[in-house]
Amino acid sequence: MKKYLPLFLVEGYLLFTLVIYNFGPVHFTGHNSLLFVLVMTLCHLGFIVGYCIASGYQKQNSFKLEVKFSSSFFYVSFFLGVIGILNTYKNLMLSQSIIPYDIINEVVRGLNEPGAVYAERIAQLSSVGAGSESASRLLNVVSIFIAFFKLFFIYMFLYFWKDIGFFKRLLSVLYSLLFISAGVSSGTNSVVFIFFIFFMFSLLTILYVRKYKHFSKIMICMILLFFIPLGGFGYIMSQRGGGFDYFASTSPLGDISVLVETPALDSILDFYYYSVVWMNYYLVQGYYGFSLILSLDWNWTYGFGNSAFLQRQLLVLTGVDVAGLTFQSRVSDVWDVNAQWHSFYGQFANDFGFVGLALLMCFLGYFLARVWLSIIYNNSFYGVALIPLFMLMFVFFPANNQVFGYIDTLSYFIFVGALWLFEGKRIRFI
Repeated sequence: MKKYLPLFLVEGYLLFTLVIYNFGPVHFTGHNSLLFVLVMTLCHLGFIVGYCIASGYQKQNSFKLEVKFSSSFFYVSFFLGVIGILNTYKNLMLSQSIIPYDIINEVVRGLNEPGAVYAERIAQLSSVGAGSESASRLLNVVSIFIAFFKLFFIYMFLYFWKDIGFFKRLLSVLYSLLFISAGVSSGTNSVVFIFFIFFMFSLLTILYVRKYKHFSKIMICMILLFFIPLGGFGYIMSQRGGGFDYFASTSPLGDISVLVETPALDSILDFYYYSVVWMNYYLVQGYYGFSLILSLDWNWTYGFGNSAFLQRQLLVLTGVDVAGLTFQSRVSDVWDVNAQWHSFYGQFANDFGFVGLALLMCFLGYFLARVWLSIIYNNSFYGVALIPLFMLMFVFFPANNQVFGYIDTLSYFIFVGALWLFEGKRIRFI
């Protein structure tokens, strides 16, 4: 049953989020309930069928791929990864220079006043001129060819941890701190969560494949360490003045309520309960957004409807604007397209329609199984590298299109996926 482990984990998690959506402390009154259940059922069945087809019929070769550490590739990955982090830092802080000259003070202020720095960033973002935005987007199109190194370097230093000396390990730790600093300085939760999720699943996948004897202990430690970003998330939301009454204000239709009172935050238990309720709202609100669009007619968006990032690039490069065709824009009066989430399903429905979502999920299940089998049978280096990206995508499924919606993760999917496809062929990169 080892080859079905990712299927059990993904399906178990996604079914759990549906339980939270329906029975959690934040109550969502969804729309088109019968269609919602039908489409969700088809999507889950499609994913399971795709995974089982790949697992049951793909012939596996017994050869093992050999991967040797390359010091030069380590430094190239580090350098390009740092460029990616600095570009993210620049974009999040809305600064003019890619060099964060005042990073120490900005991190300290982000730790002490996360609500204030976030509010200032939002206010500044709303006043940014269109010209500078366009220039930034053109830079993003160019940088897609190297953006994947930002996350790939994290995976690589974990994979080769035993092969790198003290200096390279020190660089790796400093790199991780620099990665997180962008989120801390800007008061943005997602950066810290993305780092933690990617780091955790990279490490656990590597250790599991290597049959590390203390794997269960490391897994328990990772679960306990999750309370650090969870606590940071709760702290930031409390600094923004976020009481539970905010949830109801996001739905003009009055479809959202909370079944508990905002705690006083005078004890550690109250604080983490506060964090969990906020996490409940953030994690599954996309399901509610998806329920709103099920009664609408489908307008095809030419493959760009799943990502606001891709829509902006299409507009800049061709002048074609498909944003208004998306389901999300068409229900923005009752679920703000710029402020609320619509889930992976809702965003890809723009390109595939509701029935097509089942076929997309079938492909994802097939792809995941192929990658996993290449790991357990062939020791695929790039296969292991893809697993944390898959997990990042599935974790955010109920909320948004995390992987295909942002340049770093989109670049990772394209280029690391290509490296996996050609792994073992004559083309070699490390």
